[in-house]
Amino acid sequence: MAEKDVTEKILMSYADVFADCINTLVYVGERQLDPDDTQPAPTESFYKAGKVHNQFCDVSRYLTKEGTIALQYIIENETELEERQILRKISYQGGSYRQQMESGVPVYGVIAIVIDWTGKTSRIPQSLHELLLRNGVPPEKLKEIDDSRLAVYHMNNLPLEIRSRFTSDMGFVADYLNEGNFERRKGQDIVHMEALCDMMEAITGDTAFTEQANKLLEKKKGKKIMMCEYISQLEVRGEAKLTSLLERLYDLGRGEDVELAVRDWDARARLYRELSIPDHRCE
Repeated sequence: MAEKDVTEKILMSYADVFADCINTLVYVGERQLDPDDTQPAPTESFYKAGKVHNQFCDVSRYLTKEGTIALQYIIENETELEERQILRKISYQGGSYRQQMESGVPVYGVIAIVIDWTGKTSRIPQSLHELLLRNGVPPEKLKEIDDSRLAVYHMNNLPLEIRSRFTSDMGFVADYLNEGNFERRKGQDIVHMEALCDMMEAITGDTAFTEQANKLLEKKKGKKIMMCEYISQLEVRGEAKLTSLLERLYDLGRGEDVELAVRDWDARARLYRELSIPDHRCE
């Protein structure tokens, strides 16, 4: 989980990927955030609870206009959503506002979202009011308490309508998680090859993504790489692995499993693991 968390941060640290995530998820596909108008923002803030503590968000960038900060965006990657997730969001925003109190610069807004990579549905409270109700606060008292809502985007369950808005390398990740392949983006250039493939390996556990990326990077030597070229190399490797699997099953006299391996994608993945053949899922 730690490795996955790190690789998510690396890919999202690129301005074009970060802006694409915000435009796709927050602004419903409108290109409102230009990556050239952003700059990295601190991911560490401080709060006092008896003594001074620090806290870290995952990735954050400022929107600047003529050298002045207009907004701060925070993206929190989660591999395990917590019931009190809304409090984490409020704490990140509060940390930024607290630092602004004595800064002397114009006050700017803080927009925070959560990207969920668990692949599971979640019933965590989507607002502060909902969390308070679950914890016994009387409903009639909520009107006296400022509310805050939680925006959570589940990457493993993004509709095609949303995924089609991605224009950066994040689109490859979203499509693969939901469709199991990159076919819809065969004609798209890969901008951050190493970061993308590191992320794919962390998500799937399949080393094929980084192995083939390194070979392609060496071959292209700084030239642009289109997804169709990458798919071709993965397919060659995938065919070799499938052939190896079928040969092993035939040798073991497991004819029924041979048919399963050919017809059932999930069964094939299970058989790869059972027979210690690396699971390659980009056929």
